[in-house]
Amino acid sequence: MSAPRSNPRLPAPVKRYRAGQAPTNVQESSDEEEEDEQQEQQQEPPSIQRRDHASQAIQFAQKEVITGVEQVAISDQDAASDRRLRRLKEAQEARADESGRRRRRFEEDEPAAAQEESEDEDEIAAQRQRMKQKALELRKAQEAESSRLQEAMPIEEEEEDEEEEEGSTEYETDSSEDYVAPKLIKPVFIPKDRRATVMEKERIAEAEEAAERQRLERLEQRKVESHQLLADQLKKDVMGEEIDPDSAAGPPDVDDTDGVDEEAEFEAWKIRELLRIKRDKEERIARDREREEIERRREMPEEERLKEDLERARESRKKERSKHQFMQKYYHKGAFYQDNDDEIFKRDYEVATESEINKKEMLPEVMQVKKFGMAGQTKYKHLAAEDTTDKTSAWMQKSDVNRRTMKRMGGMKDEFEHRNKRRR
Repeated sequence: MSAPRSNPRLPAPVKRYRAGQAPTNVQESSDEEEEDEQQEQQQEPPSIQRRDHASQAIQFAQKEVITGVEQVAISDQDAASDRRLRRLKEAQEARADESGRRRRRFEEDEPAAAQEESEDEDEIAAQRQRMKQKALELRKAQEAESSRLQEAMPIEEEEEDEEEEEGSTEYETDSSEDYVAPKLIKPVFIPKDRRATVMEKERIAEAEEAAERQRLERLEQRKVESHQLLADQLKKDVMGEEIDPDSAAGPPDVDDTDGVDEEAEFEAWKIRELLRIKRDKEERIARDREREEIERRREMPEEERLKEDLERARESRKKERSKHQFMQKYYHKGAFYQDNDDEIFKRDYEVATESEINKKEMLPEVMQVKKFGMAGQTKYKHLAAEDTTDKTSAWMQKSDVNRRTMKRMGGMKDEFEHRNKRRR
């Protein structure tokens, strides 16, 4: 049995939180103390300031958490008497030792970090110096190359290049040590009269102008030639010279025989006038007949008019067909496009062609066959003169089977029966 505990610790009373009232266990600092702390923090090194700022943030976070239980320090007597209090105190001491070790380690590492930062700054400065040296060497090389290119240029171009160099700015970069700046070619000014594109445009424009001038000159030359030909012709007409009939430039022949034989001319005029009067009279008669025909058909009934139209159509289709000659080949002209008025559809297709012999009946009997002397020659003249019946076929044999079959076929019996007569 364990001995009873001496002086048991009572739990702290719980303070109720009320809105708008500060808890009693919160201690407020004065303004003077805050100002003193700020001055001390400003005088401390940056590393210590950062560490204090972190600790203050932790303390502020702890202060914000209000549990309602008053925190009391644990004494050695209480820890010896209570096992739980002893474990709690040991845990607090272990946390305090750990935070102290971390603080000492951080303070020891600060000088080394500061030394490394200083070394890094020195390395960066050296690297920048090397990059500046490389840029300066590259610029000198570019200037040397541009000076070689400008030796053949006029003085005015050199002055413009110098002005451009004065207005340009130097570009520097903080890239790595292995970076090599690309080689840039300096632009060279070319005067307008020496540019290839401008010269090409001028050459094309000059060629077009020359072609236009040549065209105008050719037109002017043709005008002059035409005027000269006209002047020569007029001069020949005035002087009465004979005109060469073969000359294409001469005017056409003119009938200047008026007044040579007035009586013959008068008789010819009378004939022309009589023919004109006859033609006018025939046209007038044809118009009168057409008008009378129109009036007559208007007064006719519809049935008579239709009957007359059919009769005229029948007569118009009647054509005089030429008679085929002996063994003449027949050509069918077709059944389509027969209503056209072209001359080719009005030809007589019954006439023999040039390749056919017109009168084959005058030839010897052996030659009166189709395609005589050719590979496709036949032994018959035509179907009208030849009997092509096959007497050796089964249908031509006289047998009982054929007779019975023929009797059953329609139209092969001798007697005739009326269709209205019924069989019993």
